[in-house]
Parts: sequence; C-alpha cells; structure tokens
Amino acid sequence: VGSEMCIRDRLEIDSIMFLSTSIYVFWGPVGVGKTFAASYLANPKTKDFVLKKLNRPREFMPLVFPVNAVVPRRSGDLTFSVYRAIVKKFLTEISNDEDLIKELASAYQKLEAGNIRSAFRDIAGRIRSTVTGKTVIHKIEESEGFKLLALQRSKLGKLLDINDLVAIVKTLADVLLSKYKRIIIMIDELENLSRATGTERLLFSDFMRRIHDEIDLGITFVLIFTFDSYEEVTSNLQPALVSRIRKVIEFGFVNNASDVKEYITDCLWHRSGKKINEIMDEEVLEDLSKTLLSKFGGRLSFRDINKEMHELFTTTFILANQPDRFRISYELYQRAMKISAENIVDEIKKAEVA
Repeated sequence: VGSEMCIRDRLEIDSIMFLSTSIYVFWGPVGVGKTFAASYLANPKTKDFVLKKLNRPREFMPLVFPVNAVVPRRSGDLTFSVYRAIVKKFLTEISNDEDLIKELASAYQKLEAGNIRSAFRDIAGRIRSTVTGKTVIHKIEESEGFKLLALQRSKLGKLLDINDLVAIVKTLADVLLSKYKRIIIMIDELENLSRATGTERLLFSDFMRRIHDEIDLGITFVLIFTFDSYEEVTSNLQPALVSRIRKVIEFGFVNNASDVKEYITDCLWHRSGKKINEIMDEEVLEDLSKTLLSKFGGRLSFRDINKEMHELFTTTFILANQPDRFRISYELYQRAMKISAENIVDEIKKAEVA
C-alpha cells in the first residue's frame, strides 16, 4: 500500500517536473486500486501536497481529466468516445475561464482553411461580454462549431480522419496549456479494447500515438487496463504505441498482513481522522488482516477489504446495540466473526422490538 502511494506520488512529480508528453500504463486485476490511484491524482489536496513538496508555485498545478472508454458496438465507437469526452471536457474547462476564452478567440487563426478552422471561428463568434463585463461563450453547445468538434451532425460538414481529431485535440490543448503547465488525461476501462475489432484497436493506437507525437509538451496520458497480465495490454495496442509508453505500473493483489493493516489504518484515518487504536483493539487488526488473506487465498484486493470492513462495522454496530459511538473490542470482533447474515437480520428485528 505504502509503495503504491509512492508510485502515485512519483507519477505526479514526474508529470510536473518533465515537460515532454508521456504515456503511463496502470494495469492489474479488478479491485486493486487502479482507478483509485487515478482519482488520487485528480484530488486537489494531492496536487497541493506535491506542489509544496517540490516547492513549485500554483501555476504548476496540473489539470486532470478522467475519461472512460465505452464498450464498442462497432469499429470506431471506443476511440470516438474517448476523443469526444476529451474535447467536451476541454471545452467545458475553457468556457469557465475568461482568460482561456480569450485565448480560444484567436485559436482559429493558427489553423489552415477548412471545416476545423470554420468550427473554431464559429465558436469564437459566440464570445461576448455580459452586462456585468464577464466574458462568456454564448450557448456554445448549440453552435455548429461545437457540433462539428463533438462529432455531431453539423452544417459545417464532418471530420474526415484521425488527423482531424488530433488537430482538434492539439488546438484545444494549446489553449489550456497557455495557463496550465501540465494536462493529465486518465483513460479508464481500456480493457474494453479486448472486445473491439482489430480495426478499432488499430484506430485507438493510431489516435494515441499521433497525439503523443503532435503534442510534444505538456500532456500526460494514463491508460488504465483491468487485465491479469501485461501481455493482455500489449496484445490490444499496436507496437508503435507500446514503444512510446514511458512507464508501466502494475497493481497487484495484497499478499501480506502488514499491507492489509497499513491499508485499513490509512483508510480509517482518512475517513474518521482517528488513530486505529481509537477504533479497534490491536488484536482485532492483527487477526482481521490474517483472516482476510486466508479467506481470499492470495487474491485479496482493496475492494474486497473495503467490503469486508463495511460488513464488520455493520455487524459490530448492531451487536453493540447501535450506539452513537463505539469501539471494536476483541470480544465484540469475535462475536461478529461468528454471526451469519440470518443472525444479523434477527438482531435487527430484536433491536426494533426493543
């Protein structure tokens, strides 16, 4: 657990310290903390902590966007869903910042003639000042420019190929990077590539590779896969994209009692602000850690620990007659471990009668 926290800190530090665009891969089985690690990176408190650790000013604060890859029904669905989510999140961020809106206003001037330039010019035409003097984009989602960029039916035509998608992402990224030093895009559920056609997998790899090559500074991609082996990751990506991966981070099952105890201790501290000995006896934590490892036979995940802890607190709370506050003694813990779901229902009924 501690080592994975260090990995996440390392990734955050790398993202700030190294300006070049980079690709990371998180992989591992279900429930081992991949998505949690990604959300950890997106947490403002985490970013503040890392900036202080590096003694960097707030303008080094990275902008973090989580994106999910959909289950593809036909070729293009997954890649286009990722592209569309990125574009919409970029435009939402820009629309909420007056400085970025002003930067967007002239973005079309750097583009060659064509429907992409027309789209950005159309959006720029909706920029105006309110009666209070605030700069806004008026009803951006109703504009033909937005519709084109978001792959919706538009009077401006339609996008032609991957080069168009990359050009749009690059243009919007350049606007955001005028304010932010780093953009982190976390693409989750990429195991859905295994359900895609070979054409889809090629399309996605080509899209990511070209973005990596076209935007040489300021972007960190985190590709998240729920697989049992790294070979499954590489089999769903093209070699040209695999060769551009900067670092691969494996998230495995919890396999020793000290990690279980550390995870439980940290979770309870972050949730309640209390030390572990204020919540349960040391013997409870010790026995619980060993019991969980034995019960799951080497395939214990953080998600499993969360579920088991929820069940333990629910059971002990009922056995303790639902007090406002309580502490799990070893005796209460032993009673809870012996009780079944049917017994819990009986205990609840007794409490209601009482």
